[in-house]
Amino acid sequence: MKNLWRALKLVLPHRWMLVWYMLTAVGLAIFGSSPLVLVKTFLNRIEHKPATDKLGIAVESFLTSRFGDGIHYLYGLCGTILVVLFLNCVFDFLNAYIASWLAQRIRIDAMEKVMHKLLTLDQPFFDKQKTGDLVSRMVSDGEALRKTIKIFLDFVEQPFRIVVLVSLALYYDWYLFLIGAVGMPIVILPFKAIIKNITRHQKRYQEKTADLAQSMLQNLAGIRIIHAYDAAEKESENFTKQSESLFRTGLRRNMSRALQSPLAQVMLSVGLVGVLLIGGSRYVQDSALDAANFVVFVAALGLLYGPVRAMMGTIGELAEFLPSAERTFQILDLKPTITDAPNAVACPELKKEIIFDGVSFDYGRGMVLKDLKLTIRAGERIGIVGRTGVGKSTLLSLLLRFYDPSSGRILIDGTDIRGVTFSTLRGQMALVNQNPFLFHASVMDNIRYGRPGASDDEVMAAAKAAMIHDEIMAQPEGYKTLCGERGGELFSGGQRQRIAVARAVLRNAPILLLDEATSALDAFSERRVQEALDQLVVTRTSLIVAHRLSTLRNVDRIMVFAEGGGVEAIAPHAELLTISPTYRLLWNEQHGQTGAAN
Repeated sequence: MKNLWRALKLVLPHRWMLVWYMLTAVGLAIFGSSPLVLVKTFLNRIEHKPATDKLGIAVESFLTSRFGDGIHYLYGLCGTILVVLFLNCVFDFLNAYIASWLAQRIRIDAMEKVMHKLLTLDQPFFDKQKTGDLVSRMVSDGEALRKTIKIFLDFVEQPFRIVVLVSLALYYDWYLFLIGAVGMPIVILPFKAIIKNITRHQKRYQEKTADLAQSMLQNLAGIRIIHAYDAAEKESENFTKQSESLFRTGLRRNMSRALQSPLAQVMLSVGLVGVLLIGGSRYVQDSALDAANFVVFVAALGLLYGPVRAMMGTIGELAEFLPSAERTFQILDLKPTITDAPNAVACPELKKEIIFDGVSFDYGRGMVLKDLKLTIRAGERIGIVGRTGVGKSTLLSLLLRFYDPSSGRILIDGTDIRGVTFSTLRGQMALVNQNPFLFHASVMDNIRYGRPGASDDEVMAAAKAAMIHDEIMAQPEGYKTLCGERGGELFSGGQRQRIAVARAVLRNAPILLLDEATSALDAFSERRVQEALDQLVVTRTSLIVAHRLSTLRNVDRIMVFAEGGGVEAIAPHAELLTISPTYRLLWNEQHGQTGAAN
């Protein structure tokens, strides 16, 4: 119930549409029930019986004053019935349209809120999440929230109809109405059990749906490896097992839902048989019983069962879709662990130095960095080398504040970066990764991502600096060429990397972070990218994580990580060959003993 109220709060910004929805529901209830009164008047007129009840007398008086008596009265009565039915159709359309508008609006609002929340969450959250689960929460759970709102609106519409129909039934024969309602208590307990089952199975269904989405994404992302290792049949079998498990869970949920209709039928059957039995007995014993009253009463009771059954059905549907709403709110309730401090200030522009003061870091599975002490002077180029897993990339992530140190602090010109705003901190940095991410957008837009307000000329100048301009212009659509998913549609790995370099050039940030920017490239592509990077680092403070030591020929100092996350040495290349066993070993592995002497 808590999540239902939270879902309904999403409607509050559109409260006027909700008011219109309620008004159309009232109109639908009135015009949907009015034909019963008019039909009773019609039956009385055929039997030549004057109305004896106040409502019937008022209707006859109205029709007589408008249309007179005789055949004109009959024409007027039938015309009035048509008008009422037409108005009922109009209100039915408006009611359905407004309900759809509200439900769709809430879905879009919720998706926007979830995406906004996800974009504000920190890196530790994404380290623990499956991409498929997040996609499921954005898409399928957003759709489930839309259905939740639509179902609830359908639910609240029914009481208006029920009130009008119950009033008519009580008005014409309160005793028979109580007989007709006798079936309701019969279904309450089993109905509660069904709702509980639906909720339980739906939660499992959502979890399995997310797992299946993750499997889809994984198979599509890894299709080259799957084909290379001839594992298509194996992955197909695994997917089949997951989808069959999802099918069984959905079947159990649907079986519970299928019981709702038989329960409603029990209520309908018991009540209707009771009405026919008692009402028929009264008619046999008292021939003076008004047949028109009885017919209209039975019709009203029959119409009443429709909204009651609909309400029972919507309760079951709410039980099905509310768990999805709960998953949406779980995202909205998350709080990032790494945030701007309450009194955060603007980060000072780097003019002196960056200091890692006793920095240690643990991902939760053992220390990656231990008591790191490092001073980087403004404008200095620092290479970072070491075996895999010793914390090279972690160093860059800490400087970007993707994570905060477990202990120690990082200072820019004497200011702890935990006390500055994200925007002013990261605004001073440009990052180029080993595997550059290019959005499914034009080359122009991908480069402009480095500085959204840049002109076309500035974008082209950045591309020229990154030595990729001529290859972009060689494409049929030039800078309008779509990069495709991950940029792999038209451009090679080296070209994608240089587009990423152009993005960094355009950003023109004083601090440049290069994370294995050439390690995945062939020798020719590496040389072209390295030439672009050499131009980029000239006037910037640069931290360059590299696997290939030859790419660090122009740096001022090289920091060598030892096994276990400690820093073994920080010095220029020639000095490291003498004082650092780890660096000497890495150099010899890549260049041989002869290279060590150079």
